[in-house]
Amino acid sequence: MGLDYFIEKLRMGIGKLTPSLTLLDNTVDRIPCGGELSPDERFSVKRGLERVWHIMRLLDLLSRYFGDRIFFGGGAIINYIYMVNHGEPPRLTFDLDAAWYRRVGAKRVILKEMVLFNKWLDEQGYTLDIPVSHRDRVKLYIVEYDVEKDYFPDILSLRIPVLTRYDGRPFYQFLNIEDYGLINRLRRVFMETMGVRDPRIDYIRFEVSLDPNDMPRSEEILRDMFGYTYKALITPVEYQLASDIDYWLGRDYGEDIKYTIHDILKATLDLRLLDHVDKTRVKEYLHKTPGLKDNIDKNLTKLLILGEKIWRQNYHYTLIRKKYKLKEIVKHIKNIIQPIIHDE
Repeated sequence: MGLDYFIEKLRMGIGKLTPSLTLLDNTVDRIPCGGELSPDERFSVKRGLERVWHIMRLLDLLSRYFGDRIFFGGGAIINYIYMVNHGEPPRLTFDLDAAWYRRVGAKRVILKEMVLFNKWLDEQGYTLDIPVSHRDRVKLYIVEYDVEKDYFPDILSLRIPVLTRYDGRPFYQFLNIEDYGLINRLRRVFMETMGVRDPRIDYIRFEVSLDPNDMPRSEEILRDMFGYTYKALITPVEYQLASDIDYWLGRDYGEDIKYTIHDILKATLDLRLLDHVDKTRVKEYLHKTPGLKDNIDKNLTKLLILGEKIWRQNYHYTLIRKKYKLKEIVKHIKNIIQPIIHDE
């Protein structure tokens, strides 16, 4: 099989493995506050949504292959599933948090599973081969060990290289293609299928916890912001919100709070979901450690002082800023948390 065959195969594969511009535009229009964006804001959100599409596709594929051996939680689930379905503008977040169904003692256990997952992806046509010469090809959309981000002993960091229009390195640099004639042929394919001459290649990152630590989980039918529906095991959203209260808002940081203020901001924004969940269940999941109420009051007060610049300048919060001021969110979260953390 010659170069022409693999060029044509690439052309056919791109349509299945990248979101169309029409889908991205329609999604911006459909999500809460998307219709209120300026042209520059709209482009920033649309650019972010391209990455989000790959994240949600990854969640679906992992769930289909591993079934009840993996479950999910974190900001992607809260924002791209629950927030938008309750009419709340999401914050943009670009990683996927998962956990293995049982504790394992070594990362190589899950790495071996990912090798089999990659084989399945290839068999199902969910990978993409890009010619880099007349003889050689490089395979994208497969899981790699993310050595750059793998900091913690109980969390395995992984990544998947994908084609994007806006983020990453130009494809010919990433793939180290030196044949200018081949670059031009690929450019014609990319322009026809993606609407850009020089798409980029970037990593979609996800983490798998090696220790589920008895976290609850349940099988849910999820509908994401792109309108796709799929089945996955997730940590109940009430548990996730209780964890945000316990772990981020309820801790005593002392003078180190300036280093974690961004995480406190993200947790506070996610706690908007308290308006749409069973607060009794959230209360049941709380640990209610000593000083919880005082720490929450102190940290939310500090957030207004230290977090305003992050809130105003970070494009991750563009959609939320169209509906709320930060002080409005903080005031509301303070009020809604009180009955949850109050000891009867």
